[in-house]
Amino acid sequence: MKITYRAGAIGRTGKGDYGHGLDVAFQIPPNTIEGLSDVQFISIADSDPEGLQAAGERMGVETRYLDYREMLEKENLDLVSVGPRWIDCHAEMVIACANAGVKGILCEKPFARTLAEADAMMEACNRNGVKVAVAHRRACAYEQHAKRLVDEGAIGEVQVLRGHGKADHRSGAMDLMVLGTHMLDSIRYFAGADVAWAHGHVTQDGKEVTLADIREGDEAVGLLAGNGLAAYYVFENGITAHYESYRGKPSGNHTSSRWFGFEVHGTEGIISLRNSPSGEMYLYPHGLWIPGEAEWEHILLDEWEKHPDGTPRSGQEQMHLSNQMIVKELIQAIEEDRDVVAVSSGADAHAALEMIMAVHESQRLKTRVSFPLKNRENPYEVWRSGTGAL
Repeated sequence: MKITYRAGAIGRTGKGDYGHGLDVAFQIPPNTIEGLSDVQFISIADSDPEGLQAAGERMGVETRYLDYREMLEKENLDLVSVGPRWIDCHAEMVIACANAGVKGILCEKPFARTLAEADAMMEACNRNGVKVAVAHRRACAYEQHAKRLVDEGAIGEVQVLRGHGKADHRSGAMDLMVLGTHMLDSIRYFAGADVAWAHGHVTQDGKEVTLADIREGDEAVGLLAGNGLAAYYVFENGITAHYESYRGKPSGNHTSSRWFGFEVHGTEGIISLRNSPSGEMYLYPHGLWIPGEAEWEHILLDEWEKHPDGTPRSGQEQMHLSNQMIVKELIQAIEEDRDVVAVSSGADAHAALEMIMAVHESQRLKTRVSFPLKNRENPYEVWRSGTGAL
């Protein structure tokens, strides 16, 4: 017998809104994805009165709150989506949900501003037995298919992974924080291990970052620096990974999105995954790409590209399908009393954030850094305050 879950959403109009469709993630249209238990969307919270009214009308709910704490106190919710893209509110919202007795949280990425915040969020969720899923884009049919191929040995032994940011106006630190979190989560997923150590190099207009380059990041991410960066990761199983984000000249959003992706290099082949979250997948039949040696095979998955009736899915529909994959896994984790594993969990998002912070901590210390990082605060806050030497 299916269980009915009471669900709600937290947004913040004008300050992160509802992320990438996290307001409607718990609304399940027919013929979208099978295997979901019944979810009853109960209420919505938004501190902006006009935004709250618009969201309530969009969601078709009359139970609306300007204070999400009041909603948590009164509505006895089982599932809550923490939707704002701006992350200065994530820690307090997730901790409040955990302490209010919800069973599962769907959180927008990035997970938190600092490792200290992420530590507190996971401590509250673990203490209260709350399952956490994060809206990273490994919840995509192409990434899931590629992971199965890798696990089956289709490209031989994995040796190295290479990721790239969008190379748009957010290049460097901002790109790494708000979009690189997707790539680093996926890279860790495909590597199949935790990071042992990392080294980062951060630049501003091609020169080493200085105190003068530290600034407040957009979207309330906290202090950051640099419009270019490169990172090198060594995993505990010996696999290595690279990530870079430099200012490029992509023409239009589509081209920019196609820059955004990563490659899995094996001894017998290469898989390229691009254009998250819609997804593109390519397969190369040799472990090293050599121009003219062979052609890349473009992999198309009908179940992702098309509706059951054969009509094409829009990018927005693929986004919603991705969110529903996350919701399905979150509910199954609750019902089976296990960790979230098929998509990105809170622990996975915590690990991706540590990979991000390692780049800046390595630059601050001018050396490689071991995991777990000793510094749990923003590296640029530490540098600017003078409590840690460069």
